Amino acid sequence: MAGLEVLFASAAPAITCAQDALVCFLHWEVVTHGYYGLGAGDQPGPSDKKSELLPVEWNSNKDLYVLRYESKDGSRKLLVKAVTVENSMIINVLEHGSQQVSDLTLNLNDYIDSEHLVDFHRVYKNSEELRSRIVSGIITPIHEQWEKANLSPHREFPPATAREVDPLRIQPQHPHTSRQPTWYVDIGTVRGGTWQSKVSSAPAFWPEDQKKSPEDLEGTKEIC
Repeated sequence: MAGLEVLFASAAPAITCAQDALVCFLHWEVVTHGYYGLGAGDQPGPSDKKSELLPVEWNSNKDLYVLRYESKDGSRKLLVKAVTVENSMIINVLEHGSQQVSDLTLNLNDYIDSEHLVDFHRVYKNSEELRSRIVSGIITPIHEQWEKANLSPHREFPPATAREVDPLRIQPQHPHTSRQPTWYVDIGTVRGGTWQSKVSSAPAFWPEDQKKSPEDLEGTKEIC
């Protein structure tokens, strides 16, 4: 966890409670995901500056921590609020551009050893789990929603021409091609002295004098 020890050392003189130590860890995780700290409080102030360190007066209120961040490429701004409720800390993050919000609740006793607040090597417990929960509960949802909000949801189509949209345009009529009449032949069979007709289309090579219409070929005929 490169950088966390240096950050903790710079903030250690001001860390006096478990929630201070947790916010220090949270700040480090946000910074490692491509952000600079801007300052404390909801609104920009004259002392604001981009920094990887915690801003001045970052823990002046032990019940409510308010920190502002900006991504290193300047495309995103975060407002982070952490509220202490008994032995828990409720963290709320707002991304200004997309107005997306993510929330996370952490039990202080699960991750902070209040008996060793000044000892970096003993103050944090279950550090990898804490990192995972911050990333999955705050960082990833904010980034995913921001990316979705900035994707173009529509496809571009070329403009229609006047010919394509003219409601009075008459579609071209295709002339019907002439068709030759269909001729048939009787290919029936003889059963008990009676010719039983079976009508079938005549192939092209069939003699013309044997081609007839279906009506002429219906029924049965006595053979003499």
